[in-house]
Amino acid sequence: MPRNTTQPANNSDTSATVNLARTQLAATVEQNVKPTMTEAQRLAAQSSFSGRKAVSRGTMFLAFYLWLLSGAVILSWIAQRTQFFPGDMSITKMLQKRKNPWLRSFMIGISEIGFPKLAVPLTFCFAGIFWALRFRLEAIFILLTSSSNLLNALVKRLIKRPRPTNELVSVVRVINEPSFPSGHVMHYTNLFGLLTYLLATNWRSGKLRNTLIAVCSALIICIGPSRVYLGAHWPSDVMAGYLYGGLWFGGVMVLYLRVKAWIHPPKGSTPEAMKALQQPGEEEED
Repeated sequence: MPRNTTQPANNSDTSATVNLARTQLAATVEQNVKPTMTEAQRLAAQSSFSGRKAVSRGTMFLAFYLWLLSGAVILSWIAQRTQFFPGDMSITKMLQKRKNPWLRSFMIGISEIGFPKLAVPLTFCFAGIFWALRFRLEAIFILLTSSSNLLNALVKRLIKRPRPTNELVSVVRVINEPSFPSGHVMHYTNLFGLLTYLLATNWRSGKLRNTLIAVCSALIICIGPSRVYLGAHWPSDVMAGYLYGGLWFGGVMVLYLRVKAWIHPPKGSTPEAMKALQQPGEEEED
């Protein structure tokens, strides 16, 4: 009985086609993507401060930032014992009097970035960009900013303050979880605060850097009024979000600077185990 030799031949052709496609893809990446990435890494390294100087600059920023943070525990104690803070109702009604459709769309757009469907991929995207530019320690800490959600969940569970209702103010989206402190504000303070910090301490002043810092700062500033305007939080929830977010951010920065100083010591060279996290351009300095 004759053997069927068609199937092996087809398998061989398929394998050859797949190998050819892989070879072509690798060639395309080698010719187009790799040079672009190499140039981006070169420009990032050329426009950045050294790791040691970034540690020094970052320490000064952190000291000033921590000096501004106080009152979170007192604010929480009051929130647990009262429905409103002075000004909660009046400030909310004053903001919501502005019925401009453009303003409403802007406020909704600012807040949408903080919901998980956008916040999670954005965080990974920012971390991926820093990793690709060989700022790998910074990429890891960008991912760590999401840990502020743990503190937010804990405080909300302890305080159990109810959110604004339609009977009191205009509520755009009903959210069935406690109100104090604002999770959006804490998330923005940590994620966009860290991006601002990294841009300010690791890169020299320039149009792109300054624009990115302005955008990140505007998001942090605008998210608070946005949450009040949309009826998601009281102003005191927002204030607590900035305080708790700032305190958590301060802790993350202390850890970041400790690790950064270990990788870029004032004297000597980077420990061998941490070479993979060394900042670009530091090899020449060592």
